[in-house]
Amino acid sequence: MQKNIVIVGYPKSGTTWLSRLVAELVSCPLQGDWGFEELDAPYKEGLERESEFQVYKSHHSFQEINKVSKLEIYKIIYIIRDPRDVVVSGVYYFNFLPRLLAEKKVIYKINSVLSKTYNSLVSNKEKKRQMIQAVLYGNKNVNSWLSNSWLDHFTPYLNKEVLFIKYEDLIDSPEVESQKILNYLKINQDLEYIKKSISNQSFQNRKLKDENKKDKHQKKILRKGKQGSWKKEFTTKEINQFQLKLKDTNSLYDF
Repeated sequence: MQKNIVIVGYPKSGTTWLSRLVAELVSCPLQGDWGFEELDAPYKEGLERESEFQVYKSHHSFQEINKVSKLEIYKIIYIIRDPRDVVVSGVYYFNFLPRLLAEKKVIYKINSVLSKTYNSLVSNKEKKRQMIQAVLYGNKNVNSWLSNSWLDHFTPYLNKEVLFIKYEDLIDSPEVESQKILNYLKINQDLEYIKKSISNQSFQNRKLKDENKKDKHQKKILRKGKQGSWKKEFTTKEINQFQLKLKDTNSLYDF
């Protein structure tokens, strides 16, 4: 029986990156999206690898994760990212509509061409407003995966024998975090193999590979991959919004 490793994260938290890295560290296939196994995800890779393990990516809530697939979960790894950087990344990724149209929920009633046209007319200020709304309170008008807030998404996964990996730690100390992942999965790999896996799945190398692909969505997934971008993008008022909402919560970050 296959041992299914599911990499979970709030949208724009590095879920695709970690899914690829774990699959390479384990030397197993990355099979695509959990709960949508029949679909051909563009970031599937390593399907030629023979292993008792296989990796899936997911944005599902904890309440949904065991209900959306007939397959059994072996281990869950949750990647968490500073929600302020999630906002910045989402601004440049999701399609948005002007406030009036979004609030009337017509986003699902117009075709993709119109959606892209409207999106090109919306200011980054308005996009950021909608993303902050999504991250702090949930906003399915931006995307159905954003119906839960950032806090409500990850909190139920805490203390459930789920390994948490911070996006920022993965950037700063990839070898340490990779070893933590392997220990959690009870898999041994030598240091050189770990270093090679990290290099193969580094942002720079993946960006270069994906730029040569025809799939536009895949190219859009990787933008800058930096941490702390919110410090240049946020106003004092927006910083205060996060402090008021999250400073006294068990959010793994200081606000």
